[in-house]
Amino acid sequence: MLNRFKRYFEKIEQSARKKAILSKLSAQDLKLISDIRAQKITYLSETRLASINRTCCSIEDANLPGVLIEAGCALGGSAVLIASAKSAKRPFFVYDVFEMIPAPTDADPKDVHERYQTIVQGKSAGIGGDKYYGYLENLYDLVQSNLSSFGINCQQQLVSLIKGLVQDTMVIEQPVAFAHIDVDWYEPVLTSLERIFPNLVVGGSIILDDYHDWGGCRKATDEFLREVTGQYTLDDSAGSLKITRVKN
Repeated sequence: MLNRFKRYFEKIEQSARKKAILSKLSAQDLKLISDIRAQKITYLSETRLASINRTCCSIEDANLPGVLIEAGCALGGSAVLIASAKSAKRPFFVYDVFEMIPAPTDADPKDVHERYQTIVQGKSAGIGGDKYYGYLENLYDLVQSNLSSFGINCQQQLVSLIKGLVQDTMVIEQPVAFAHIDVDWYEPVLTSLERIFPNLVVGGSIILDDYHDWGGCRKATDEFLREVTGQYTLDDSAGSLKITRVKN
């Protein structure tokens, strides 16, 4: 009985948080999020997408310096959202293997390895009954096509798709205003944080999509944050974890 009441009030609280987050978006942005989800090119909830949108718009409103980064883009839904919110002159770098998700390591817990086995055995379901994106060929071209279908011209709008492991490809030599990290497992999450956060401007943010979903992401994040205590604030009201830099 107590658990039933707890779940009931948790649902009420989640609904209130969702309403508060969505109320901050324009009708145009709400429609874009709805269209992205309708096209089945993102696993992210409406609330998580709204958090990304609001963060990117706030960065533009404040005229913060720095590039935008996404580590892990799947089918490109969140990349569409970020590219649509940024100014045309702000570079946006999207890092992904653009193929089957790489294997986790011993630093990842049991549930991560079980999930990976489901994927490699061909048993993972896609979005809304579609084929799982990791089983698709030419994923790089498909992401480009998805961006284009929403009016994003990668060359003109300074959107760069970078293929390979983030451990091998992510080299950051300029300030960063915002990063969305959605690479699931311990090693790529830790690598992303170690390379992005030192370049994150004060007022800039990192959103980790998988913090509450996969233990490897949570472990990597907790370990990293212990090394930069006092330099950030946290917000997980949207279901993801948002790290905002408050001082160097």
